[in-house]
Amino acid sequence: MSLEPPPTTDEPTGPTGLTGLTGPSGSTGPSEPTGPTEPSAEQVAQERRDLAAVVGSPAGRALRLGVLAALVVLLGVTQGISMLIVVAAIVIMIFLHELGHYVMAKRAGMLVTEFFIGFGPRIWSFHRGETEYGIKAIPAGAYVKIIGMSNMEEVDPALESRTYRQKSFSQRVGVAVAGSAMHFLIALVLLVVQFLFIGDPTTERWSIGDISPGSAAAAAGLQEGDEILEFDGRAIGSFDDFREVIGSAGAGEVDLVVLRQGQELVVPVVLSQRAKLIGTIGEDVDIVDNGERLLLGEPFPDGEAVAAGMVGGSTLVQVNGRDVTTLDEVIDAAGESRAGVVELTALDDDGGRQELRIDLGLQLGTTEPRAFVGVGPQPVLETTGLPGAVVGAGRTFGEVVAVSVAGVGKFLWPPNLFGFIIDAVSGAPDPNTADTPTVAADTPSGVSETRPISIVGVAILGSALSSQDLSNLVLFLAQLNIFIGVFNLFPLLPFDGGHVVIAFYEKAQELRRRTRQRYLADVSRMLPVAYGVVIVLVVVGVLAIFVDVTRGVSL
Repeated sequence: MSLEPPPTTDEPTGPTGLTGLTGPSGSTGPSEPTGPTEPSAEQVAQERRDLAAVVGSPAGRALRLGVLAALVVLLGVTQGISMLIVVAAIVIMIFLHELGHYVMAKRAGMLVTEFFIGFGPRIWSFHRGETEYGIKAIPAGAYVKIIGMSNMEEVDPALESRTYRQKSFSQRVGVAVAGSAMHFLIALVLLVVQFLFIGDPTTERWSIGDISPGSAAAAAGLQEGDEILEFDGRAIGSFDDFREVIGSAGAGEVDLVVLRQGQELVVPVVLSQRAKLIGTIGEDVDIVDNGERLLLGEPFPDGEAVAAGMVGGSTLVQVNGRDVTTLDEVIDAAGESRAGVVELTALDDDGGRQELRIDLGLQLGTTEPRAFVGVGPQPVLETTGLPGAVVGAGRTFGEVVAVSVAGVGKFLWPPNLFGFIIDAVSGAPDPNTADTPTVAADTPSGVSETRPISIVGVAILGSALSSQDLSNLVLFLAQLNIFIGVFNLFPLLPFDGGHVVIAFYEKAQELRRRTRQRYLADVSRMLPVAYGVVIVLVVVGVLAIFVDVTRGVSL
């Protein structure tokens, strides 16, 4: 979204930006202009003198630039190169959004006086022609400043023909939708690149991405990158198919047919058995019997088990103070837990003793032992030719647009907004997501699908994805661009969609009156709603940043 900041002490209070909140008064305006009028040399000289007074001294600008550079370095050092990549991608995305508005405005002959990345005090800028370009201190967005967005703005009569308000219907709509159009174009390009050079992200084909320590897969010699084609004579498709087949398997040895480096191999696997300690917070503790000893499975990232010091692959020797050697004994001992707290004693690879106290919520439960192989999936991406890439990109684009439209509706639905605000200001949420012990996979997510994610949360998500897989990052950025493009077309000011609605309303009035004279809508009547929208966006944005930083964010 392209929001021009309100006037500050370092910038002129004249023109408003593309999504400024001022609007024309209800009237009919002058007829279409006959041609652009250039500002006089005296006007340009005066503007530059005024600008010099607010930009500051060279030393001040150098200091601001140095602070910004230091923040970038600090971000890279503390968060890693993946965070820098994501932040750079977001900055480029914002720049291209504004470039869309800028190009369409210039093509229409509108006067664009500023094109800035960031808000607040200027750090660095330069003039080229009639436009000032530069960077400002607060990297919270970008804007272009187009004169005459409404009749509430005073404009030199000599420049009236170059205002936004005096351009044709198609030119005004073109400028208003250009930002979203750029987002959609970026998304389509990214999706074509994904299908053409990286691979189809929607395929069900998968391979082994990780192997649990001490599991049946590790003992059998399965390797990361192996594709499991058959399990005990049954063909395997998706990873869900694989899990379903394992769930119905009994103990003993089975043959797996795997594809490794282009060759099919038959790998005998003696299945392990696994039981789960389950609670009400959406987290499980896996206990695996590999035929020789009991092992702790890999803990949930950033979960209660990790906080307690649990290490996957450690040997479990006691549950609630009782010695255990079988899963049945684990289940019996877990039944003595108080509320949802279980106490485990384990030995690490060096024989070191670990005393763990893990709180899984209101109650503790267990699952029955089941067959367990101990592999996790990763997608197998297959590239396609250009025609297939275009078709795949178009299909995925349409699917994400539909999801984004529904998501915007849920996000902006007043009960959801108020619910989020109340949740954010009331403190940490209840960690319990179920009333009775429930397997994590069947537990409702503790994060509402309508919860807004801030730009900070987006950067955190993107950083995590970029550190895992290039495909995930590209697909994430494509989806992000589509969502922002849809969100910006919401039909209220200060969104770009608000300007589109005004343009259509004015055109309808001109057709109804059967006149070629410009009709200018009384946008001042929309200002209370527009200011209300801005207040809500600011409040929700600040709270979303707070929630993302304090509670974390995940897909």
